[in-house]
Amino acid sequence: MKRILSSYYFIIFLGFFFLSLISEARGQDSIPTKRDTVKADFVSRMESFFQESSKKSLIDLEQDRATIRQNKVFEEIKILSRQAGAFLKKGFDTVALKVEIDQVTKWHQLAQDGVFENKGSSQTSRNLSTTYNILNALQVEVKVYKNNLDNYQSKLVNYRLQIDSLSDDKSLFVLSRDSSDLRQYLNRLMILAKEISPVIDKLSQNINGIQIMQNRVNLELLKLETDMDEIRYYQQQISNRNFAKEFAALWEESNYDRPLQEVLYFSMVKTKLLITYYIKAHWGKMIILLITIGIVVSYLLALKSEIKRELINEYDKSLLLNAPVFSGIAIALGVGQFLFPSPPFVFSTIILFIIGVLISFIFRKYITKYWLGIWLTIFTLYTLAAVDNLILQASRPERWVMIFLSTASALVGLFALLNRNQHHKLQEQWILFPICLMTFMEITSIGLNLFGRLNVAKLLMVTGLINVVVAIVFLWVIRLVNEGLTYVSMIYTKQERRFLYINYNRVGKRAPVFFYITLIAGWFILVGRNFYEFRLLAEPLNELFFNEHQLGTYTFSVYNILVFFLIMFGATMLSKVVSFFASDPQWRNHDEKKDTSFHIGSWILLIRISIIVLGLFLAFAAVGIPVQQITLIIGALGVGIGFGLQTLVNNLVSGLIIAFEKPVNVDDMIEIGGQSGKVKSIGFRSSVISTADGADLIMPNGDLLNSHVINWTLGGMKKRVHLRVEVQYGTDLEQVKTLLLDSMVLDDQILKNPEPVIQFGEVSAQFVALEIYFWVRTIKDSGQVKSNLIVVINKIFQENDIHLAVPTQDIYLKNP
Repeated sequence: MKRILSSYYFIIFLGFFFLSLISEARGQDSIPTKRDTVKADFVSRMESFFQESSKKSLIDLEQDRATIRQNKVFEEIKILSRQAGAFLKKGFDTVALKVEIDQVTKWHQLAQDGVFENKGSSQTSRNLSTTYNILNALQVEVKVYKNNLDNYQSKLVNYRLQIDSLSDDKSLFVLSRDSSDLRQYLNRLMILAKEISPVIDKLSQNINGIQIMQNRVNLELLKLETDMDEIRYYQQQISNRNFAKEFAALWEESNYDRPLQEVLYFSMVKTKLLITYYIKAHWGKMIILLITIGIVVSYLLALKSEIKRELINEYDKSLLLNAPVFSGIAIALGVGQFLFPSPPFVFSTIILFIIGVLISFIFRKYITKYWLGIWLTIFTLYTLAAVDNLILQASRPERWVMIFLSTASALVGLFALLNRNQHHKLQEQWILFPICLMTFMEITSIGLNLFGRLNVAKLLMVTGLINVVVAIVFLWVIRLVNEGLTYVSMIYTKQERRFLYINYNRVGKRAPVFFYITLIAGWFILVGRNFYEFRLLAEPLNELFFNEHQLGTYTFSVYNILVFFLIMFGATMLSKVVSFFASDPQWRNHDEKKDTSFHIGSWILLIRISIIVLGLFLAFAAVGIPVQQITLIIGALGVGIGFGLQTLVNNLVSGLIIAFEKPVNVDDMIEIGGQSGKVKSIGFRSSVISTADGADLIMPNGDLLNSHVINWTLGGMKKRVHLRVEVQYGTDLEQVKTLLLDSMVLDDQILKNPEPVIQFGEVSAQFVALEIYFWVRTIKDSGQVKSNLIVVINKIFQENDIHLAVPTQDIYLKNP
């Protein structure tokens, strides 16, 4: 309607405009009259009319634009309200979270026992350390709750913010001058308000409810952090005065005696809580450890069956193979325990106890009874000391138990050190040094305990036994590893016969040096972990590895860089393992003549490239480098390619072309420049061709692609063989042809289809040439079949008095 009225006004205006032009033309040269005055009034009225029409048009245009925007805003508000409603239906289980927070509060209060409540006359290092670890685990759990709440609240607030932002859109406040249009618009607003008001109310209610839970979670998190700071203060105090008197001497009356039953109860509960939370936090590493155990045990079982078949005499005297399952578990646990960061004492104790029991069973028949008795005694004392170390609060009965354990350990150490007659039976004499250290620590622990220095006394008692147990465990794990490498070296004698891409001829019969260095470092870690000062040294290293450092505008951490190289190394090794299993002949046991299975062939190059490219992107993602940075790196590589890497890129691209077009494939029999061989592998830069002479020809992919290659495999491996025979002139040729054809029909190695062909190729005064053509099944049989046929031809000619042509020359003498 508005547009029709505007058009109508515009037509009237044009009419008046043309009339005024005509009038002006008629009276252009006349003298101004009353008529001219009327014309001036008419022009002014037209100008005002034009201005009003223009304003109306602008208002109408603005109204139309506002209407379009209003429709769009209404639709967006409806969509957002539906999305918010669907999100609210999923909801957040605040009831379950409240139960979890109540449980955390309960465990928090329990952990405070012995530290902030009923703490006695002095704190103990074990109780502080255990409580700190429990609070740290609870803190991690509460932080997870906090993150979930924050994320949920941010989504709720974001929905409400978007709806409020759309509700404040300026177009919604542009109203029509038409009463009917205005009435319809107000009705739409009312309907929209009814639709979204329940969602907005629920959003507000949920935001308020989540805010209440956030306050509680933040309060619990603050309490945990405060208690952890206070425990760190206590630990620092104990560390600063290690040898200060903390408790009454054993002959003095005790100032505080808490019932032993209560001490044992809350120690057991705390220990159980700590191990539960630690395993829960590191379940992924636990799965990796179990998988590692399965792989090592499976490998040792396979090695056992191989040795049983090939090295029967070695099997009976083998430590490793008489108990492959226990040996595999011991090796995997001995190395795999270092996967776990900062494990609590109870976790390390469980692993060491399992390894100790396993190696005691494995070595029980292979060491003397004397040293087996020494080991079992020390291991038993270590187990008792570890259990005693789990008692978190001091008591008189426990101190007497410590005196007994330290005295027994010192006596065993002295007995082992002073009985020199048995030292020569030790294969590793340096094991006496940990025993000597244990003896010194235990004697010192006795004196410190007597005079009330309980914390350092307990630390020395436990650490002294741990150092011997860890040293012996690692020593025997190395012996098992070395024995395994020895047997593998006996079986895999050739360089190309490798398992998991390991060349055992290079590894040798002993573990590599880095393995010994790793275990020595592990000994220092497991022993030093019991000292509080170890944490003071470890925390700066953790900050160095895990904290972010800045180089210009780029931030990085040493841990991320190590992860980057670890992922790239893993991807490279995986690509090599895939290539090895796909191409190494020892994994294929089949007859090439009967082989009709699918070959991966040159696709292995594409698989390797895909693995490495995927590993590259995963490595960049782990480091946190954005895609733009990767683009810059690729651009820099492009510049390098332009200057000096043309040949390398040519070979790489040629390898890709070979992989896609497949002019040659892995295991194809080819011939290049008169030299034949079998394609062994197609790599990134070059391909390896195994020649008939036994050598490996390494040819760049670019040269291979540009060469004139004869591929026998593409033709089905069949080959036509040519043999030329020259017989004397005058020989019955039909007889010779028949005899030769009959002999070739009887040969199973010569194909019947296509059938053999004999042609007479040349006639001279001295001989007639026979051209013999026949087909063999595989190219590798051609030489032998041709040789056998020559023997048969020679025999047939002798039996039928057929003579080969011999070059002769007649000399005529004019004057004899």
